[in-house]
Amino acid sequence: MHRTGQNHRIAGVLLLLLGTLCSGNLYQQHERPHIVIIMADDLGWNDVGFHGSNQIPTPNIDALAYDGIILNRHYTAPMCTPSRAAMMTGRNPVNVGMQHYVIDTDEPWGLGLDQKIMPEYFKEAGYRTHLVGKWHLGFFAQQYTPLRRGFDSHVGYYAPYIDYWDYTNKMNDPEKKYVGYDLRNNWDIDLDANGTYATDHFTNAASKIIAQHNEKDPLFLMVNHLAPHAGNDDYPMQAPQATIDKFGYIADENRRIYAAMMSKLDDSVGEIFKALRAKKMLKNTIILFLSDNGAPSVGLHANYGSNSPLRGQKNSPWEGATRNVAAIWSPLIQERQRVSNQFVHISDWLPTLAAAAGIHLPHLKNQSEIDGIDQWEALSYDTGNPRRAVLNMIDEEAGYSSYMENGLKYVNGTTVDGAFDDWFGVLPTTDKIPSDDEYFKKIVESEVGSQSPVGLTKDSMKYLRKHAVISCKTPLNPTSCDPRVRACLFDIINDPCERNDISAREPYKFRELRAKVERYRRAAAKPRNKPADPAANPANFGGVWNWWRRDQPCKHGNNIVSHEGLEIPPPHSSLPEDIQLTVSEGKTGIWGYHYWQPFRVPSPCRSA
Repeated sequence: MHRTGQNHRIAGVLLLLLGTLCSGNLYQQHERPHIVIIMADDLGWNDVGFHGSNQIPTPNIDALAYDGIILNRHYTAPMCTPSRAAMMTGRNPVNVGMQHYVIDTDEPWGLGLDQKIMPEYFKEAGYRTHLVGKWHLGFFAQQYTPLRRGFDSHVGYYAPYIDYWDYTNKMNDPEKKYVGYDLRNNWDIDLDANGTYATDHFTNAASKIIAQHNEKDPLFLMVNHLAPHAGNDDYPMQAPQATIDKFGYIADENRRIYAAMMSKLDDSVGEIFKALRAKKMLKNTIILFLSDNGAPSVGLHANYGSNSPLRGQKNSPWEGATRNVAAIWSPLIQERQRVSNQFVHISDWLPTLAAAAGIHLPHLKNQSEIDGIDQWEALSYDTGNPRRAVLNMIDEEAGYSSYMENGLKYVNGTTVDGAFDDWFGVLPTTDKIPSDDEYFKKIVESEVGSQSPVGLTKDSMKYLRKHAVISCKTPLNPTSCDPRVRACLFDIINDPCERNDISAREPYKFRELRAKVERYRRAAAKPRNKPADPAANPANFGGVWNWWRRDQPCKHGNNIVSHEGLEIPPPHSSLPEDIQLTVSEGKTGIWGYHYWQPFRVPSPCRSA
């Protein structure tokens, strides 16, 4: 698709604004677009084809990107819980106390109940709201779980990760040895899925939701995949053997399994797209694909993903942690089939998708520039870059900060004593990977690619791919910088791989960004983290991860508002010893039954 002229874009924007002013609301109820968000977990920058590598074909994801908009400067927090909190609230994690690390399974804290989150806004606007897959925003009390926070349904898990086949979460603390089953179908413990590959199970659940949806109602569907996050530490890399065998050309075994995990994720995108097409919903749907953070190539929960050529990895201040894979597709986007280099932060998606749906967010006027901003007009009409600043993270507990403004990036301190400060995931040149012709052919023949209304040509995809690939040009005499010793400054536009410190060359800018970071640090909310609670042990609940505390009272001003929450059920015995749940790949599991009673939904812990 050739881009139209500037006059056409301006005229389109004026018509959009005029329609909004005249109607008082952008959409009538039946016209609101369907919203489908597909989030990968720990996906590496270099592990989708549209960023330049043929090693792992991702034809459906790539077709979605090529036919929509490749978001080439999409930023997240460096870890899972902070990113998901930003996505849900439209706030930077430092402003809602979600900036430090992630919620471990036995920790009694979560995203504050004073925060109104994405599904609640959409539900109030008449949407049917569904979550499939990962939550990871707290479950120690039932009021923190998805069905109490705006979702009509939830098929998925609460913990940071689970086994792909038997759905257990095993804490990686050798002293605790907590093991529990963690898969829900709404409130029920879902034992029927045990033995089904998790990516397939979540795909089937999403497809079923679409198939059963009344298309007269707008749909809000969030599919938070487990893939390609590692499983439990004793069996981290998991995929069906038949899929692994397709990647025999990859010599490294772990990387080969990772490729299979990515292939199943790509199949999922195709199946969800197919379900929308079968339901005749595509013409009024916005599909967003993104990762929550970069891949952990090494260290804790390593999945052997590649963020190359970016520096660093998950849980670090570098681009490999925070500059992540993202693309948006919709027939409602006026300027498609392009690469966008406008800065987008994960917190932008609440105001952006709300604007696309004609939903007013009154709290936006009180937010700072590091919180979410509405980018719908800029994305749809290619009208510029409304975001100038991105706060990747200020984590005083870990001792680092990472902030960007107008193309300059300030880094002070780092994580795990610099262990993740290197450049990881450089792919070998010895593997006989698919050719470019094979790569493009797969895209055209994919479920998504075959349905492109204007067609995806090899030339158009080559052009887009060329402009989506990051090229790192190291200057002749680069100045290295160790952020453990002193703060660094990078020109992130011309030095995306963070090899050349320019703090001495740009002392005024360096001091200016340092002062901004200090201002944000002082204004940051206190981290909500709480120490582990042994009462969370799933052995207390029949071998199942379950909330273990009563609903918390809400505080409005100086008044405590007491809510009568659900009583914690008594410990439930495990399944009898002679009963086992057979799991494919030769694995077994023994878990508890579901045991809940009807519940009363208390009012939310925030002012109306």
